[in-house]
Amino acid sequence: MTGVTTVAMAAKQTGLVLVDDEVGGPVPAAWAGNLLGLGARLERQRWRDGWQLVVAVSLPTRDYAALLVGAGWVLTQPGQPAQSGVLATAEAIPSGTPVRMATALLLVADRFYGVDRTHSDPRVHVGGTFWKIEAVDHIAADPALSEGRFERVDLARPGSLVRRAGRGASWSADQCASRPTVAIVGTRTRLEPELAAQAGWAGSEGGYDSMRDILRPDDGRSAFCASAILPGGREYLPEMRPQTRLAVLDGATAIRWLPEVRTQAVVALIDRSSTDESAGFAVLQRRSVGQRVDLSALGWEPFAGMEALAFEVPI
Repeated sequence: MTGVTTVAMAAKQTGLVLVDDEVGGPVPAAWAGNLLGLGARLERQRWRDGWQLVVAVSLPTRDYAALLVGAGWVLTQPGQPAQSGVLATAEAIPSGTPVRMATALLLVADRFYGVDRTHSDPRVHVGGTFWKIEAVDHIAADPALSEGRFERVDLARPGSLVRRAGRGASWSADQCASRPTVAIVGTRTRLEPELAAQAGWAGSEGGYDSMRDILRPDDGRSAFCASAILPGGREYLPEMRPQTRLAVLDGATAIRWLPEVRTQAVVALIDRSSTDESAGFAVLQRRSVGQRVDLSALGWEPFAGMEALAFEVPI
């Protein structure tokens, strides 16, 4: 079963759970699977050149919604191609080149200094450390990686959500890709705590995955990023990375920037519990210059209690 099929099928499953600290344990969350499925379906859409797809979703509350859409997108991106071998890959990297490397326990971003063959087994020299070849799961050169982003961080273990999406085998390589193709725009003080939320499949082996481990938001210093969280309340739209393909606008303060966003896809999340009606007006105004898209064409439909519409606009 493909990753997009697996993640999108979460919209129809009841086994998905979120770990809610206030409740003290996993809570059934089929609605969360629905939002994961939306992100997954959008990642696999075929885009019309010169057009942007906008999906506006009205929810009873926006809690976790933006992160779930982003996580569905990230889990459905094509995985990194398998390397022919760590040693062969390392030998082709010029000395002095910055690299990202994954071991069984760590992610390392530092400068590569070559392959040491003075021992019985070859070792790669990265930063100030020599690593046995068998201890390295993946290594990739990135000449553009700056020293300000060199770091060593623990490698999160893939849980049941990641594994069921078909990403367990490529997890280490995917962590080294650092391709923030999704930007979540909203109130950072609201979104940051939600990154600690965990999701997974009830009764499945492997435990749960945190939103932070899946999304790996860029903090300006990290070498291992899959997304960016940008403030929506400023007087200007924060700059998005060139590779950004999906923008998730979380609430009215972010949706006001809808006419300015130029990504291939946009998800606008409208909170019905808010008294601010400007988000709905902004969406309708943008739709007036676009063309309607049937939700069925996306292979997705909103969960009970949600409302949604989709349209394309020229960009």
